[in-house]
Amino acid sequence: MTKLEIIKNKNIESIYPLSPMQQGMLFHNLYEPESGVYLEQFCLTLSGNIDIAVLQQACLRVMKRHPVLRTLVVWESKKSLSK
Repeated sequence: MTKLEIIKNKNIESIYPLSPMQQGMLFHNLYEPESGVYLEQFCLTLSGNIDIAVLQQACLRVMKRHPVLRTLVVWESKKSLSK
């Protein structure tokens, strides 16, 4: 089963080909995956009483409001799609 077949039945809003910039980013990530280029991570330390359910809901609302945070790149051989 291909990656595209696996996600076929998911709730997909749109499918677009990668832009030239995205293609370059994918190339560099595939060529040297350990470089960390184009990877942004951060860690937070929260103190006090944290309501995990409220925090999760807040994160989901942010993702729902900003489609770019739901972007998925599916790569198979020489064809890539940005969803």
